[in-house]
Amino acid sequence: MKSVDAKTAGALQKEGWVILDVRPPFEVAKAGVAGAVTVPVFIQEGFDNLPAYLKHASWFGMGGWWLGGAHMKPNPGFMAGVAAQIPAGSRVVVACQKGLRSLAAAEQLARAGYGDLAWINGGLDSAAPGDLGVVGAPDLRYGGIGGLSARLGMTDVQREQSVASTTSSPSTTLMYGALALLAGDGIWFLATTGRELLARAGSGQ
Repeated sequence: MKSVDAKTAGALQKEGWVILDVRPPFEVAKAGVAGAVTVPVFIQEGFDNLPAYLKHASWFGMGGWWLGGAHMKPNPGFMAGVAAQIPAGSRVVVACQKGLRSLAAAEQLARAGYGDLAWINGGLDSAAPGDLGVVGAPDLRYGGIGGLSARLGMTDVQREQSVASTTSSPSTTLMYGALALLAGDGIWFLATTGRELLARAGSGQ
Protein backbone atom coordinates (compact mmCIF):
# COMPACT_ATOMS: atom_id res chain seq x y z
CA MET A 1 0.00 0.00 0.00
CA LYS A 2 1.50 3.31 -1.05
CA SER A 3 0.83 6.96 -0.30
CA VAL A 4 0.25 9.21 -3.32
CA ASP A 5 -0.77 12.81 -3.88
CA ALA A 6 -3.88 13.84 -5.79
CA LYS A 7 -1.98 14.57 -8.99
CA THR A 8 -0.40 11.11 -8.98
CA ALA A 9 -3.82 9.59 -8.28
CA GLY A 10 -5.16 11.29 -11.39
CA ALA A 11 -2.29 9.85 -13.43
CA LEU A 12 -2.90 6.37 -12.00
CA GLN A 13 -6.59 6.63 -12.90
CA LYS A 14 -5.62 7.26 -16.50
CA GLU A 15 -3.45 4.13 -16.35
CA GLY A 16 -6.44 2.00 -15.34
CA TRP A 17 -6.42 2.23 -11.55
CA VAL A 18 -9.85 2.46 -9.93
CA ILE A 19 -10.54 5.50 -7.75
CA LEU A 20 -12.56 4.37 -4.73
CA ASP A 21 -14.23 7.34 -3.05
CA VAL A 22 -15.09 6.35 0.53
CA ARG A 23 -16.74 9.63 1.56
CA PRO A 24 -20.40 9.69 2.68
CA PRO A 25 -23.01 10.55 0.04
CA PHE A 26 -23.54 14.14 1.22
CA GLU A 27 -19.85 14.93 0.59
CA VAL A 28 -19.79 13.17 -2.78
CA ALA A 29 -22.92 15.10 -3.82
CA LYS A 30 -21.14 18.42 -3.23
CA ALA A 31 -18.08 17.53 -5.30
CA GLY A 32 -17.56 14.06 -6.77
CA VAL A 33 -14.52 12.51 -8.43
CA ALA A 34 -15.25 11.84 -12.08
CA GLY A 35 -15.27 8.11 -12.85
CA ALA A 36 -14.86 7.04 -9.23
CA VAL A 37 -16.58 4.11 -7.51
CA THR A 38 -18.30 5.38 -4.36
CA VAL A 39 -18.74 3.24 -1.24
CA PRO A 40 -18.83 5.07 2.12
CA VAL A 41 -16.56 3.66 4.81
CA PHE A 42 -18.58 5.63 7.40
CA ILE A 43 -22.29 6.43 7.31
CA GLN A 44 -24.41 8.93 9.18
CA GLU A 45 -25.69 7.67 12.50
CA GLY A 46 -29.46 7.75 12.94
CA PHE A 47 -31.54 9.34 15.69
CA ASP A 48 -33.26 6.15 16.84
CA ASN A 49 -32.11 6.13 20.47
CA LEU A 50 -30.96 8.45 23.27
CA PRO A 51 -27.20 7.71 22.94
CA ALA A 52 -27.41 8.58 19.24
CA TYR A 53 -29.11 11.89 20.05
CA LEU A 54 -26.40 12.68 22.60
CA LYS A 55 -23.66 11.91 20.06
CA HIS A 56 -25.26 14.23 17.52
CA ALA A 57 -25.67 16.96 20.13
CA SER A 58 -22.03 16.61 21.17
CA TRP A 59 -20.86 16.75 17.55
CA PHE A 60 -23.01 19.83 16.89
CA GLY A 61 -21.76 21.58 20.01
CA MET A 62 -18.11 20.87 19.20
CA GLY A 63 -18.19 22.73 15.89
CA GLY A 64 -20.68 20.90 13.71
CA TRP A 65 -22.87 24.01 13.56
CA TRP A 66 -19.97 25.90 11.95
CA LEU A 67 -18.30 23.20 9.82
CA GLY A 68 -21.30 21.10 8.80
CA GLY A 69 -21.23 17.35 8.32
CA ALA A 70 -22.81 14.83 10.66
CA HIS A 71 -21.93 12.35 13.39
CA MET A 72 -20.79 9.17 11.65
CA LYS A 73 -20.44 5.47 12.42
CA PRO A 74 -18.59 2.64 10.57
CA ASN A 75 -20.46 1.27 7.57
CA PRO A 76 -21.00 -2.46 8.24
CA GLY A 77 -21.60 -3.07 4.54
CA PHE A 78 -18.44 -1.36 3.34
CA MET A 79 -16.46 -4.39 2.16
CA ALA A 80 -19.52 -6.03 0.63
CA GLY A 81 -20.17 -2.82 -1.30
CA VAL A 82 -16.60 -2.67 -2.53
CA ALA A 83 -16.53 -6.34 -3.54
CA ALA A 84 -19.75 -5.88 -5.53
CA GLN A 85 -18.17 -3.19 -7.69
CA ILE A 86 -14.41 -3.77 -7.68
CA PRO A 87 -12.86 -7.21 -8.36
CA ALA A 88 -10.18 -8.30 -5.89
CA GLY A 89 -7.43 -8.18 -8.53
CA SER A 90 -8.02 -4.50 -9.34
CA ARG A 91 -5.53 -1.72 -8.71
CA VAL A 92 -7.25 0.73 -6.37
CA VAL A 93 -6.58 4.29 -5.21
CA VAL A 94 -8.66 5.10 -2.13
CA ALA A 95 -9.79 8.69 -1.62
CA CYS A 96 -11.62 10.70 1.04
CA GLN A 97 -11.75 14.39 1.89
CA LYS A 98 -8.80 14.68 4.27
CA GLY A 99 -6.95 11.36 3.95
CA LEU A 100 -7.68 9.63 7.26
CA ARG A 101 -10.77 7.66 6.27
CA SER A 102 -9.14 6.54 3.03
CA LEU A 103 -6.17 5.14 4.93
CA ALA A 104 -8.49 3.19 7.24
CA ALA A 105 -10.45 1.93 4.23
CA ALA A 106 -7.28 0.90 2.40
CA GLU A 107 -6.23 -1.17 5.40
CA GLN A 108 -9.56 -3.01 5.25
CA LEU A 109 -9.05 -3.67 1.55
CA ALA A 110 -5.54 -4.99 2.19
CA ARG A 111 -6.85 -7.42 4.80
CA ALA A 112 -9.51 -8.56 2.32
CA GLY A 113 -6.89 -9.48 -0.28
CA TYR A 114 -6.63 -6.41 -2.49
CA GLY A 115 -2.96 -6.26 -3.44
CA ASP A 116 -2.32 -3.11 -5.50
CA LEU A 117 -3.45 -0.30 -3.23
CA ALA A 118 -2.76 3.40 -2.84
CA TRP A 119 -4.38 6.15 -0.79
CA ILE A 120 -4.37 9.90 -1.32
CA ASN A 121 -2.28 11.45 1.44
CA GLY A 122 -3.96 14.70 2.45
CA GLY A 123 -7.19 13.67 0.77
CA LEU A 124 -9.17 15.55 -1.82
CA ASP A 125 -8.66 18.76 0.14
CA SER A 126 -5.09 18.68 -1.18
CA ALA A 127 -6.15 18.36 -4.84
CA ALA A 128 -5.36 21.24 -7.15
CA PRO A 129 -7.63 22.02 -10.10
CA GLY A 130 -6.88 19.51 -12.86
CA ASP A 131 -5.40 16.80 -10.63
CA LEU A 132 -8.63 14.78 -10.83
CA GLY A 133 -11.88 15.20 -12.72
CA VAL A 134 -14.63 16.88 -10.71
CA VAL A 135 -18.40 16.37 -10.86
CA GLY A 136 -20.87 18.90 -9.45
CA ALA A 137 -18.43 21.62 -8.37
CA PRO A 138 -15.47 23.59 -9.69
CA ASP A 139 -13.16 22.25 -7.00
CA LEU A 140 -12.97 18.99 -5.01
CA ARG A 141 -12.51 20.93 -1.79
CA TYR A 142 -16.21 21.83 -1.95
CA GLY A 143 -16.96 18.28 -0.79
CA GLY A 144 -15.67 19.09 2.67
CA ILE A 145 -17.44 22.35 3.39
CA GLY A 146 -20.75 22.88 5.14
CA GLY A 147 -22.54 24.42 8.08
CA LEU A 148 -22.69 28.14 8.73
CA SER A 149 -19.16 28.71 7.43
CA ALA A 150 -20.20 27.51 3.97
CA ARG A 151 -23.45 29.51 4.04
CA LEU A 152 -21.47 32.64 4.82
CA GLY A 153 -18.89 31.88 2.13
CA MET A 154 -16.11 31.85 4.73
CA THR A 155 -14.36 28.59 3.82
CA ASP A 156 -10.94 28.73 2.16
CA VAL A 157 -12.14 27.52 -1.23
CA GLN A 158 -15.06 29.97 -1.28
CA ARG A 159 -12.83 32.89 -0.32
CA GLU A 160 -10.35 31.96 -3.04
CA GLN A 161 -13.13 31.78 -5.62
CA SER A 162 -14.55 35.08 -4.42
CA VAL A 163 -11.17 36.77 -4.78
CA ALA A 164 -10.74 35.24 -8.23
CA SER A 165 -14.14 36.46 -9.39
CA THR A 166 -13.94 39.75 -7.39
CA THR A 167 -17.65 39.50 -6.74
CA SER A 168 -19.76 38.12 -3.91
CA SER A 169 -22.91 36.09 -4.44
CA PRO A 170 -26.24 37.77 -3.52
CA SER A 171 -26.93 35.10 -0.88
CA THR A 172 -23.58 35.71 0.79
CA THR A 173 -24.13 39.47 0.76
CA LEU A 174 -27.58 39.04 2.33
CA MET A 175 -26.19 36.70 4.98
CA TYR A 176 -23.47 39.17 5.94
CA GLY A 177 -26.11 41.92 6.12
CA ALA A 178 -28.30 39.81 8.39
CA LEU A 179 -25.37 39.08 10.70
CA ALA A 180 -24.49 42.75 10.85
CA LEU A 181 -28.07 43.58 11.85
CA LEU A 182 -28.06 40.87 14.52
CA ALA A 183 -24.75 42.13 15.88
CA GLY A 184 -26.08 45.68 15.94
CA ASP A 185 -29.23 44.58 17.77
CA GLY A 186 -27.11 42.69 20.30
CA ILE A 187 -24.89 45.70 20.99
CA TRP A 188 -27.91 47.98 21.31
CA PHE A 189 -29.61 45.55 23.71
CA LEU A 190 -26.51 45.22 25.87
CA ALA A 191 -25.97 48.97 25.94
CA THR A 192 -29.56 49.83 26.89
CA THR A 193 -29.77 47.02 29.44
CA GLY A 194 -26.47 48.11 30.97
CA ARG A 195 -27.65 51.71 31.32
CA GLU A 196 -30.87 50.55 32.95
CA LEU A 197 -29.02 48.35 35.44
CA LEU A 198 -26.62 51.19 36.30
CA ALA A 199 -29.54 53.54 36.79
CA ARG A 200 -31.27 51.10 39.10
CA ALA A 201 -28.08 50.53 41.05
CA GLY A 202 -27.63 54.30 41.47
CA SER A 203 -31.18 54.75 42.72
CA GLY A 204 -30.85 51.84 45.17
CA GLN A 205 -33.55 49.70 43.51
